[in-house]
Amino acid sequence: MTDINVPIGSTLKKIRENKGYTQKEISDHTMARSTYTKFENDDITPTLSKYLAILDHMDMSHEEFIYLLNDFELGQKEMILYLFKQLEKNPTRELVNEIIEKGETLVQERYDQLILDILNACRGYAVLFEGQDLATAKEYAQKVWDRMEALDKWYLAELHIINSILYLFDSETAALFTERALETLVQYPHLEEALVLKTSFLLHLTNLLMMDQKYEQALFYIKQMESECSRLDYPVLLAAALVRKEVCMKKIGDDSEPGLIDQAIRIFDSLNKQNLKELVEKDPENFFNLYSNYPVDKIQSELLTH
Repeated sequence: MTDINVPIGSTLKKIRENKGYTQKEISDHTMARSTYTKFENDDITPTLSKYLAILDHMDMSHEEFIYLLNDFELGQKEMILYLFKQLEKNPTRELVNEIIEKGETLVQERYDQLILDILNACRGYAVLFEGQDLATAKEYAQKVWDRMEALDKWYLAELHIINSILYLFDSETAALFTERALETLVQYPHLEEALVLKTSFLLHLTNLLMMDQKYEQALFYIKQMESECSRLDYPVLLAAALVRKEVCMKKIGDDSEPGLIDQAIRIFDSLNKQNLKELVEKDPENFFNLYSNYPVDKIQSELLTH
């Protein structure tokens, strides 16, 4: 849902003409041509079913149409959601602060529960970045969970939120929530957003399990993460999985796959990610772990970029 409120008819007409379609071709068998003409003239507003049919005949997604309608920009809420999802791939202090700034502006203008949840989640992240104060961060996360806990079902928006506050729970509870999330995400096999989110859940959960020294259980999820990252060609996250895999295997005395960290370092070399290479070499056990007592000056801008 965009926060713009402008007539859509002129945009429909421009797109149709640019694509070389006639009104008859767009209206097809789903509506009378005269009805479609009224849509283009903004005399009436299409129903949802007719709106989707029009876009289908114009070979265009809803997301692209809204983007065009908003003059090639994301709406206010869409921008916040976009940035929040980027945290799963690039959790930096600068990005967190930008989301908080934009979110506070929006909620001053109108009530939006999802943005309020995102704000509290990001305030928790900000505390972790600024002082590694996990207790205070959990206070923000708890505000989010108070609402999420009451919902009957979690969809993608809610799963993004749950993923961002996974550190609120002990590792066993976090594992249960991750399993529930993974079961839901299986239903979205063709959405890139869901694939990234699945990997991010595994990234967060293995953080928590390793901090609790549950290395065998962590390995179970690390192997899933490794498999997903290999399949989806996410080299940086794959390298992170390899680092964690070797750390956990060493902790349980398993030396059957030596050289995984060296393999991760070679990946970083190939990607020219020298900052990540240095972080691995310095402290592989805490690599990519936002929740540990990792040096604040390192995690602020060098964490997960690809």
